[in-house]
Amino acid sequence: MKTRPMLLAAALLAAPTLAQDRAASPNGGRPEIHTVEEMRRIGGYTAPGARAYADLAAEAGGKLWPVTLYYRCQAVRERRPLKAPAPKPIEVFDRVYSIGTAENNIWAIDTDDGILLLDALTSEADARDVIVANMKTLGLDPKRIRIIVITHNHFDHFGGAAYLKALSGAKIGMSRADWTGKPTMGTLPVKAADDFFIEDGQVITLGGRSVTALLTPGHTPGTISLLFPVSDHGVPHMASLFGGQGSPRDVASLMTFRHSLDHFADYTDRMQADVVLSNHTVGDDGLTRVAALQRRRAGEPNPYVVGREGVIRYDAEWRNCLSADIDQAIAGHKATAAASRDGA
Repeated sequence: MKTRPMLLAAALLAAPTLAQDRAASPNGGRPEIHTVEEMRRIGGYTAPGARAYADLAAEAGGKLWPVTLYYRCQAVRERRPLKAPAPKPIEVFDRVYSIGTAENNIWAIDTDDGILLLDALTSEADARDVIVANMKTLGLDPKRIRIIVITHNHFDHFGGAAYLKALSGAKIGMSRADWTGKPTMGTLPVKAADDFFIEDGQVITLGGRSVTALLTPGHTPGTISLLFPVSDHGVPHMASLFGGQGSPRDVASLMTFRHSLDHFADYTDRMQADVVLSNHTVGDDGLTRVAALQRRRAGEPNPYVVGREGVIRYDAEWRNCLSADIDQAIAGHKATAAASRDGA
């Protein structure tokens, strides 16, 4: 793997381009946090430890992921509806395609032996009208899908899997905990004889390409996260994709999530990941990056390549947001308990 010590610098130099994208509102008006000052004004954390963690999150990731930072680092969650057009399907890396919606990134990895698909949207209609339609736009045959990896058992990730399996004969892979668990909405596809449970550290191969899967519970009990080699005009990189975005609210689940980030970081370090992808556009500022990619000129950096420094900053942003939530919750519990004692 080639080292690219200037990749983060290149990404930061590209910031005016990303700023132009935001001015054109590719994110549909999603709020953003760029700086510590904005974090203190918007984040809403009141506990001293939580404020310190949130400051660190802003310092780590505000320049590269301001939309993601706002999504992750709020003492009281505010979910605004997204009003943005779906991005055009696009080849992000050599034979790696973004074919999803404004909310959900769907990734298709084309190989000589077929296509490996990451997630399947919400329903048969989504799978047909978005995934299949976008694949055809890019000249990809949906009947060549051979493996469908489901990152977790929320309906917006598994809903179209049964239809796509019927269309292509693909095998579906999912963690045991999530496939045998009860989803909050929807009905999981029935596990067929050729489908498989994904285990921690499993390497899934197809057509000479490989995807390393890790169990990273927290978002759901069996969330799967992924690392896989990609190339940009022949230059090799290593992509990282954490499989669950939204943070839980209870302390035990938040701590489980933080442990999962540690586990994932062990592998992003070991495999020297220098690319951040997500299965939600809010998880990698995806709409902004796709807009920048569409305008990219020869010789300009790929906006998804953030370098080793960028991957480490992404991890630090997320870890500190989780830690801010943990500290805020524990401080709140202690304050409540103290008030109860005083009132007794």
